[in-house]
Amino acid sequence: MTQELHEAFGFKKDDVVQMLVGTSGLDADDNELTFPVDAVAIIDRIDRLVGSQGIAFTLAIEAKIVNAFDEGDGLPAKKFFEPVLTERDDTKRSLTLADVKDADTFTHAAFVHGEDSEGDHEIGDLQDLFRAAWGLMTEEQRIDFPFTDQAKAVLSAAGILAD
Repeated sequence: MTQELHEAFGFKKDDVVQMLVGTSGLDADDNELTFPVDAVAIIDRIDRLVGSQGIAFTLAIEAKIVNAFDEGDGLPAKKFFEPVLTERDDTKRSLTLADVKDADTFTHAAFVHGEDSEGDHEIGDLQDLFRAAWGLMTEEQRIDFPFTDQAKAVLSAAGILAD
């Protein structure tokens, strides 16, 4: 019988981790993908399995493939992945799925990069992030975007939309 766990070996469900080994697997379209050491993953599940498999971690790697690592593979987990740490809240802690889903994580990162280097890095980082997000949007989302209050305000301020 499988028992889902919230935590094991110092890792928790929804922790962001960095791979210490190369990984490969099939994506949703059955394409074989391979990711190098340092790929980023999120712990999707932690289970206690019966028999020699023991504790198993299911990871979503680079949001493209899912792989499982269990004690039968030679855990401890730290042989395969390590936590990604953040100091965003002035305490060193694991980065989590909640952090990744929070837009403020990315605006804060751009701000800190600008503060730690030349100030224009903040604007450049935000532009890069916006372009990446735009690339993920559907055609319908791109059409809807200019009609948000925030977009209309920026477009108006730039004279692109007439008041």
